[in-house]
Amino acid sequence: MQALVLEAKNILTLQEVSPPEPRADELLIEVKLCSIGGSEYMALANPGIRPLPHIMGHGISGTAPQAKRVAVYPLRGCGDCNYCQEGLTQLCDDWALIGVQLDGGFAQQVAIPEANLVDLPGSLSWEQSAFIEPFANAVNAWELAQIDPKNTVAIIGAGGLGLGLVALASETGCDITVSDLSETRRSVASQLGATYTTAKPQGHFDVVFETFGSVESRRRALEITKRGGKCIFMGFATASLDVNISNIIRHQKHLMGSFVYSLEQFRKAVNLAESCLAEWVTNLSFNEVEPVLNAYLKGDFSIAKAALRPNRT
Repeated sequence: MQALVLEAKNILTLQEVSPPEPRADELLIEVKLCSIGGSEYMALANPGIRPLPHIMGHGISGTAPQAKRVAVYPLRGCGDCNYCQEGLTQLCDDWALIGVQLDGGFAQQVAIPEANLVDLPGSLSWEQSAFIEPFANAVNAWELAQIDPKNTVAIIGAGGLGLGLVALASETGCDITVSDLSETRRSVASQLGATYTTAKPQGHFDVVFETFGSVESRRRALEITKRGGKCIFMGFATASLDVNISNIIRHQKHLMGSFVYSLEQFRKAVNLAESCLAEWVTNLSFNEVEPVLNAYLKGDFSIAKAALRPNRT
């Protein structure tokens, strides 16, 4: 089968590889779509925790045997620790993501544990399914934040994570300000229900979600969080940030991290993805993926959401 293989930093090649051999608890999935987001373009420049060579892609939708339409819940843990037993697998010492530590969906086929397969409704298009995985991240962050409908909400970044937050905020009826440098993504956020969109947020907000992870965006998120407000960090563009803890103490700001999602939250995201339009997704062949990843790395986010379609020519 064909697969895109990350061989080393900035080296992504299309290869003919052996099809995966499912274990007793796994099924062979024909990949119909694999969404592309920050994890993939950042990994091209810095593979980080990924073993090399590696097949990226953790936003996978496809068909199981008997043509059953499924989405892949990509998180795996030990299954035995207290965190796993409580549905908090992302906090397990042995957590792993299909498409990060394990080979993923930048391929025509992938072997997935049957317990990690979630049925897709017939009403959901493959393009809409590209939003499930990032929206699951948004569900986790939203539930951690415990939003009141009266809260003012700012969302920094209108990629997949930010758009999922917009969809959730819109359902709640909150006042929503979304900032992103991309006019295309701001337009999508407006269609999903954002109250205001801007290239740079102004004012102060009850709750601020930071989805990108750069030093600049994190600092801006802290600046616009009101006294006594909540700031939730979701992005990984940089690893650290110098913070004036004295100001955090004096202003009683609540800082929180949000990382991936539970299986229940992933299932919620399947329903949430139905609020998206298929035309927001740009379908890519194998050969079209690397140029888009490099465009993202250069700050060109004119494509709202990109997705690999392994059978696209």
